[in-house]
Amino acid sequence: MSFFVHSDAKINISLRITGKRSDGYHELRSVFLRLSSVESLTITPQYDHNVRNSLSVYGETVPGRNILEEVLTAAGQTMDLPPLHINLVKNIPPGSGLGGGSGNAAALLSWLQRMSGRNNPGPGEFGSDVPFLFSDAEWAVVSGRGDNIMPVSSPPETPAVLVAVPSWEMSTKRAFSLLENTYGGRFPLNAGEAEKETEDILGALRAQRHVGLLPNDFLPVLRTLHPRYSDLFSAFGEYGATGWGITGSGSACFGLFYEKSGLGCFFRDMTKYDWIRKIFCLE
Repeated sequence: MSFFVHSDAKINISLRITGKRSDGYHELRSVFLRLSSVESLTITPQYDHNVRNSLSVYGETVPGRNILEEVLTAAGQTMDLPPLHINLVKNIPPGSGLGGGSGNAAALLSWLQRMSGRNNPGPGEFGSDVPFLFSDAEWAVVSGRGDNIMPVSSPPETPAVLVAVPSWEMSTKRAFSLLENTYGGRFPLNAGEAEKETEDILGALRAQRHVGLLPNDFLPVLRTLHPRYSDLFSAFGEYGATGWGITGSGSACFGLFYEKSGLGCFFRDMTKYDWIRKIFCLE
């Protein structure tokens, strides 16, 4: 018997880095929005076979060790599991800031916990985006190193989201190195200022007011490396997006559309952006 499991992703509506912790991680404050069912896992227990866990990936190539292998290794230390074979349909390119791998880990952890009734290993062991994607929240304010999840009370209506993935990747490690070089540890907002900004953004989105370019502390770094982002941001505004920005530490960017009439025109014009590798539209 096989089990089909949806795997979600996310965008960061806003992302502020407010400091660096003694453990080396950065303090963040971010509005997360879930992108549902972007990828999928098919999990097949191998009860009758003397085999090891195995993984087949279809679609995008993931270099190095897959995060699902890390989850299975950790789970095997606390759970009595048969060998599992997983087919992963991978639609999100790595290095895009959409949390595709984190969503895969969260989906597998949720399935393992449902099947075993055990809560170990926890989602925080596998990356900063996993706790949100493991939660049930659609909208959340996320702080700490990504482990403090506060579902948004009275969340905005969820808009149509257009995500554009460029031909370049951005590793999280490199992005944070460039971030430190840019700011020298003096980030634009402190925790209190970032909290107020978050509430202002959520208030504007609840009212479906135009917000334009959304704040992300990685944006100056990415625009310096890739000025073509500005062309796409202008197009988002031209075609009626309420807001737009970069997700995570890049490289993907997004537009939020409450008025969906502009989406068709936007798609027709996407051929002029030959540096866009992949587009997702989630309504």
